[in-house]
Amino acid sequence: MTILESPFFRSVAAITRAMEKALTYMLGLCVLVMVLLVFGNVVLRYGFNSGITISEEVARMSFVWLIFLGTVIAFRTKQHLGVNMLLDRLPIMLQKIIHILRQLIIMWVLWLLMQGGWDQMVIGVNTALPVTGWSQALFSGMVWFSAVAMFVLAIGDIAIAIMTPAERSYQYRFRTAVDHVDDAG
Repeated sequence: MTILESPFFRSVAAITRAMEKALTYMLGLCVLVMVLLVFGNVVLRYGFNSGITISEEVARMSFVWLIFLGTVIAFRTKQHLGVNMLLDRLPIMLQKIIHILRQLIIMWVLWLLMQGGWDQMVIGVNTALPVTGWSQALFSGMVWFSAVAMFVLAIGDIAIAIMTPAERSYQYRFRTAVDHVDDAG
């Protein structure tokens, strides 16, 4: 039994899948809120000459949340844009090294996003949105949340890459993006 087949890694994988499922449900909720508010507001405006005053702000917030939650899910499922043509031609050990270096670069960019998201959250925490009165930090907080979530996923990905043997059968673990959904493993 390899360390990747240990009960610890199996439980971490189960927790990660559960979080991915929860984020997917939150994505669906964001879409539902957007559709209901925008469609309802259109019907009320043109049919009854009234409207939902908070619909624009809440729909915009749902859209921002949808985008940033989607980036986390895409990062988890390795669905971001990537070109593997050159990587596939390299020896497996070199693929593993490049993958770890690439994840470290991604973590550096995510660290910058975390810092910027936190700074914007601090700035916006006392700024109220004009209609709802909610804090502006609800927008910038999603930048920080998604950066932190992807940072944690990148740490896990590096740990898995380090512990995975450099063999052709594990090649899919050394990719940041997959060619097909089935390749994610």
